[in-house]
Amino acid sequence: MLAGALSLAVVGVTYWRLFYGVDLTDESFYVALPYRFVLGARPFVDETTVSQQAALLVYPFVRAYAALAGVDGLVLFVRHLQLALSLLVAGAAFVSLRRLVRSDAAAVALALPAVAFVPFDVHSLSYNTLGCGLFTAGSLLAFAAAPGRGGRRRLLVAGACLGLAVFAYPPLVAAGAACLAARLLASRRAGDLAAFGLPLVLLPLAGMTALVATSGLHAVARGYRNSTGNLGHGGGLGKLWDVVDHQATTFHYWYVLLPVLALAAAAWRLRPALAASVLSLLPLVLWPVSLSRAFPPTTFSASVEFAAHDGLLALPLFAFVRRRPEAQRLLVAVWAPALVAGAATGYASSNGGVNAGVGLFPATFVTTVFLVWAVEDALRRAGRARPAPALPALAPALVVPAILLVLGTAVYRDGPLSRLPTAVSGGAFAGIRTSTNKALYLDQLEHDLAGVGHSCRIAFFKDFPAGYLLTAARPDTNAAWVATVRSDRTEAYQDDLVRYWQRHGFPDVAVVVRLIPYESRRSARVERYLPGTPLADLLASPAYRLIARRYNYALYERRSSTCGVVPPARSGT
Repeated sequence: MLAGALSLAVVGVTYWRLFYGVDLTDESFYVALPYRFVLGARPFVDETTVSQQAALLVYPFVRAYAALAGVDGLVLFVRHLQLALSLLVAGAAFVSLRRLVRSDAAAVALALPAVAFVPFDVHSLSYNTLGCGLFTAGSLLAFAAAPGRGGRRRLLVAGACLGLAVFAYPPLVAAGAACLAARLLASRRAGDLAAFGLPLVLLPLAGMTALVATSGLHAVARGYRNSTGNLGHGGGLGKLWDVVDHQATTFHYWYVLLPVLALAAAAWRLRPALAASVLSLLPLVLWPVSLSRAFPPTTFSASVEFAAHDGLLALPLFAFVRRRPEAQRLLVAVWAPALVAGAATGYASSNGGVNAGVGLFPATFVTTVFLVWAVEDALRRAGRARPAPALPALAPALVVPAILLVLGTAVYRDGPLSRLPTAVSGGAFAGIRTSTNKALYLDQLEHDLAGVGHSCRIAFFKDFPAGYLLTAARPDTNAAWVATVRSDRTEAYQDDLVRYWQRHGFPDVAVVVRLIPYESRRSARVERYLPGTPLADLLASPAYRLIARRYNYALYERRSSTCGVVPPARSGT
C-alpha cells in the first residue's frame, strides 16, 4: 500500500511538474536542435555542437509532431517524451531487480528513482536525460539477463539501449566497454556475447558512419575540435581531479555519514535491530544542500549531486551484504560501469564534476538494493532467524525516491513553483506556466519578430537558443547556442560562425540579446559583448542597420536584404 501511494505521488507530481517553468537556454536548446533538423539543417554543417547527436534521436518525434501541430506546444510535447522515457527506464529497473527483493512492492519502490530523477531538473530529451536513462536501462537489463537462450532477448535490448546511449552521449563509450567487460566475466557464450555486444558496438558505429557520410569527416572532426577547444568539453588529467574534488566539496555531511556507518557496523552483531534502523535512513545523511539554505532546495544541481553520493555509498555498504550471491555481480555489472560513466560524464562536460551524477545514476540502484538486503539481514538476526518484517525492510527503497521527489521541485532558470502563475498561451512554450515578467518578455519578442517572414533568415546571439522557437524565419547559424566562451577563445570561436556566413550568405535579421530573464529583471542573465570581436564588428559595419531596440534585446536588419522585414513599432519596453 505504501509503495503504491509513493508510486502515485512520484508519477503524479512529476507529471504536474511538466507544466511549470520556461527555460530560454538549455531546455530551449534541446528542443531547437531537432526542430532545426526538421527545417532542413544538416548535422555538423549547419550545427557544430556535438550534443546534436542526442537531438538526432529526438528528430523523428519532433518531425511527426511538427507535421501534425506545427510549433505550438512543442516544448511541452518533448517534456512528455522525457517522462515516457523515464517510465520505460523504471520498467526496465523493475524487471531487472524484482527477483532480488521479496515482493513486487519493493521492486516498484526500487524502480521509482528512474521517474523522480531528472538531471538538473530540465524535463527534456537532452544528452543528459537520454544518455543517463538509456545507460541505466541497458546496464540493469544486462545484469538481469541469465546466460543461455532465455536471456538473449534481454541482452539484445540491453545492448541496444547502451549503443543508443553511447551515440547520444559519446563519452559513455568507456562505460559501454565496461559493461561489455562485465558481460565477458559473467558468460563467455558466443551467442550471449553477440546478442549483447553487436548492438552495443554497431548502433553508435552505424550512426557515426552515417554522419560522416552525409556531412563529411572534416565537418564532424571540426565539430568535436570546437567543443573541446572552445566550449570546455574534455580536458587534461586535471579535469579528472576536478571531478573527484567536486564530489568531496559537495558532500556536506560526511562528518555524520562516517560515524553512522561505524555505528551500524558496531551494532551489526550486538544490536542488529539498531543497525537496521540506522541503515534504513542512511540516504538522508546524503542530503545535498546545506540546511542553512532554502527548503525545498532551489539549486538545479542538487538531485545530480545526491545521485553521485548515493551511488558511491554502495562500496562501503558491500561489507554488510558481501555474503549475498548477487552482491558481487551487482558491483561488477552495474556499479563499476556506473563509476566509469560518472568519471566520463564529469570529465567530458563543461559543467565539470557536477555531471558525474548523470553517469553514476545506475549505481544508486545498487546502493538501495544493498540497503534493503542489509536491513533484511539485520532484522532477521534480531528476530533470531525468523523472516524479517516486510515493511521495515522496504524503508530504504522508499526514502530515495522521496528525496528525489523533493529535490525535483526546483525549477531550472525560472522562479519557485509558487511564483509561476502565468500560462503561456501560444507558440512553442504554450501550456507552460512561468513568471509574469518572463511571459511579458516572450510576448514582446514574438510581437517584434512577427514582421520577420518565412523567407527571411535569422540569427540570435548570445546564449539564446529559444529565439529559434519564437519566429517563423529560418535559422541561419552553425550554432543554435552561440555561447559565451573565454575571452582568449572568443575571436576564434566567433570567426568560425562568420566564415559559415561567408560561405552561405549573411542573415537577414540578427537579434542581439542583452538580458535573458530567469524569473525577473533581478534574476536574469546579463549578456556582455566585447568591442572588436567578429560579431560586434559585423553589426557595427554598414552592412546592418538597427531597426528596434528594447530593454532586453536589439534587432538588426541586413541593408541588402530582400525578404521583406517589417520593422516593429517603436513603442515597447
